[in-house]
Amino acid sequence: MSVPILSLQTIHNSFSSIFQYSKLQENKVLGAICFVDDSAAKANFDIPSLQLQAPVLHGEDISCELWLIQPASLVGNVIANGNIDNISYRFDDDFLFGVISLPESTLSQNETDISLLASITESAYREIFSLMEANNYPHVYRFWNYMADINVVSQGLERYRQFNVGRKNAFMACSDIADNQLPAACALGMAVGPLSIAFLLGRQAPIAIENPRQISAYEYPDRYGPQTPSFSRATLLNAKQSAFLFISGTASIVGHQTLHVTDVLAQTKETLTNLEAVIAEANRIYGEKRFELQHFFLRVYIRHVADLSLIKNEIQRHLGNTIKAVYIQADICRKELLLEIEATS
Repeated sequence: MSVPILSLQTIHNSFSSIFQYSKLQENKVLGAICFVDDSAAKANFDIPSLQLQAPVLHGEDISCELWLIQPASLVGNVIANGNIDNISYRFDDDFLFGVISLPESTLSQNETDISLLASITESAYREIFSLMEANNYPHVYRFWNYMADINVVSQGLERYRQFNVGRKNAFMACSDIADNQLPAACALGMAVGPLSIAFLLGRQAPIAIENPRQISAYEYPDRYGPQTPSFSRATLLNAKQSAFLFISGTASIVGHQTLHVTDVLAQTKETLTNLEAVIAEANRIYGEKRFELQHFFLRVYIRHVADLSLIKNEIQRHLGNTIKAVYIQADICRKELLLEIEATS
C-alpha cells in the first residue's frame, strides 16, 4: 500500500498580501485566519476566513495565516467550495478547512440552566461534526476558538467555562462522529465579536500528543469547571515522508496549576519550557528529532500591552531573532495567565 504524502502548507503575511494571494492562487487555497486592528480593513474573501478584530502588537506583516495545498499535490486534485448551515468551507481530496461564526443573538435562551454561550457553542460544534460525517472527513486536526469577554462571569460561571460546557456537550452528543477525538485547539478572548471557530479536518488519522509536564486538559479536576476542556496539547500528522505538528495554545501551567501568577517573565519562560516538552514528546513518538521550536510559526497572545517588550525579548533570547512570531493582544482562558503561545510547524 502506498504511503500518503502530506500536501498541507501555510503562508504568513500581511492582510493585504494574503487577500491578493488568495485571489491570484485560489486553486491552491483552503482558507485563512487573519487578525486586523481596524474593522474597516476587513475584506470580502472568496475563501473561508476568520477576520478577527484584535490589536496586532508586533508582526503585522505576518498577522494573517493562509492554509493551502502544496503545488506538488495539485495534479489531478481539485479544491472546491461548500456552504452548509452557518459553515463556509473549502476542501480537496485530503483536507477540509472551515469557519463558523455565531453571534450570541442568533439563538434564544433555552429554558434550562445552560448559558447562551454554551448553547451556541454546542450548536456550532454539532454543525461541524455533522459536516465531518456528511463529507467523510473523519478526523479533526485543529480547532481555533475566539469569543468576547472570555473571563467574564455570567449566570454564576466564567464564560470560558460556559464554552467548555457547550463544547463537551457536543462531543458527547456526537460521540459516534467525534469518536473520542481530542485535537489541538486554542480558545482566546476578543474585546468584541461573535463566537468564531476555524477548523481543519482530514482523512488521515492523526496522533494526539500530550505534555509530560502537564495533566491532560480533559482530565482536569472539577475546580476548573463543570466540564473539562476537550483538546490535546498537540496534533501530529505523520505520513513518513512528511510531518506536520499543530501545538495548542500553551501557557504557564504545570500539572494543572498556573505558575508565576504575577510574573510575566517567569510565565514566558515556563510557557517556552512547555512548548519544548510537547515538541520533545512529538519527536519521541515520531522516532527522530523532526521538530525544533525555532522553526515553528508562533502566535503569541498577550493580555497586557505593556508586557510586549518583556515577552518578545525573552522569546527572542530563547529562540533567536530569526523566529517567525506575531504578537496579538487577547485575553487568555484563565484570568491569571498573562500570555499564551500556539505553534505550527
